[in-house]
Amino acid sequence: MSIFQPAYCHLMQKLVMKARSFVRGAAAIIPLVLSTLYAVPLTAGLTNLYEFSPWPSAQNGSYPLGTLLRDASGALYGVTWFGGQYGYGTIFRMSPPIAGQTKWSLSVLYSFRGGSDGSSPNPTLAMDSAGAIYGTAADDGSALEGVAFKLTPPMSQSSEWSCTVLHTFAYNRITGNDDGAHPSGGLIIDRNGALYGTTNLGGVTTDPYYSGFGTVFKLTPIDAQRTTWQETVLYRFQSISDGQNPMSVLTLNSAGVLYGSTMNGGTGSCTNWYGINLGCGTVFQLIPPAPGQTTWTKSTLHSFAGLVDGVEPQGKLVQDTYGALYGTTTYGGTGVCPDWSWSNVGCGIVYKLTPPSYGQSNWTKSTLHTFTGPDGAFPQGGVIMEANGALFGTASGGGPVSYGLVGGYGLVFKLAPPPFGGSAWTQTVLHFFDFSTNGELPIGELISDPAGRLFGVTNLGGPNGAGTIYEITP
Repeated sequence: MSIFQPAYCHLMQKLVMKARSFVRGAAAIIPLVLSTLYAVPLTAGLTNLYEFSPWPSAQNGSYPLGTLLRDASGALYGVTWFGGQYGYGTIFRMSPPIAGQTKWSLSVLYSFRGGSDGSSPNPTLAMDSAGAIYGTAADDGSALEGVAFKLTPPMSQSSEWSCTVLHTFAYNRITGNDDGAHPSGGLIIDRNGALYGTTNLGGVTTDPYYSGFGTVFKLTPIDAQRTTWQETVLYRFQSISDGQNPMSVLTLNSAGVLYGSTMNGGTGSCTNWYGINLGCGTVFQLIPPAPGQTTWTKSTLHSFAGLVDGVEPQGKLVQDTYGALYGTTTYGGTGVCPDWSWSNVGCGIVYKLTPPSYGQSNWTKSTLHTFTGPDGAFPQGGVIMEANGALFGTASGGGPVSYGLVGGYGLVFKLAPPPFGGSAWTQTVLHFFDFSTNGELPIGELISDPAGRLFGVTNLGGPNGAGTIYEITP
């Protein structure tokens, strides 16, 4: 496994350490995996659609992050956290091959300047019916705490996409400004065109570390042209036990209820390098206000207890037709995966939260799969669900030994639900990544097309070493 730290983990550490020391599991090097290797059948083929180069040798961006966005034409949109014309990251589009061709083409829609427009764009973009793209940038902006932005398509083939800052985040405990700071998980859009997201820090001004515990916010267009927007903080996390550092994109159901996770916080006992308890993470729910009211109701659906139960939930949650939620934790479980100090932090899990039955109030958490190393380790994204209930996802580490190092470079997996009357989910590895050919550190959620093909990115690796965009054909 590479000794380079994942770019997304680096970004998370940089933000969280502004508040307090980062959790023990996010080590300064990628944790190594100690497990007995075994063969796992491969059932799908992978093709590199694009191979990024390090900046400044290439201006198309370097080190892509997270989840791609697919439009009706099949084009893919995504972010790179570095590179571009100015070195502060890009928004790109991958156009599918024209008839009779096989090669996809990449174009940079916008290069961040690192000023008032922000820097370090977050994964997970949203698109409206007019083709405009919305997202967040974690850093910079006029208050140096990130922005939410809109990219408007060009009016003609010869013009460029234009970037508009919808909101500049600004948190200051001293002045009592309780806005969020450092948006973290990208945006989602509702049927009315409103946007929802999270900030890693900011919110309450009572935090003794002067950084806040994070927020959930809404951006509402207040004119027909969607040029002026109003930001509303829907919820400010109150304390460590309430949850802190919401790092992932939200999930919105048909009733307008929001679901998300906090990477840290909760009632579990997970400490940083200095022995300070930061909590092991939570899953939360926000119910919209009743007619005539303005306050959203927040409840914690699950507070992770630590190693076996899971540590550091990340990635977007997916909800099935029965209301159950599915997600991953980067660490924890029964697998043995040590961190940089050789303390076992677990290899991560896939979990399910089942809503309470009639007359009950508590959600029930169950572990669907515990990673052990050869079958994957350290998932940094959520899962997606196909019609038959199977789950697909990525693990940023794990797999077979590569180049004499323990651990592998990550993989794509499938979890098939148990047959009728059964209880065990079945995991299949669809692809093992290799640093020098098709990349390392697959992070974020996959996306699929109507033909069942899967698309994603690796943050590092590939022939040029700066990440790839890939397609997996079933």
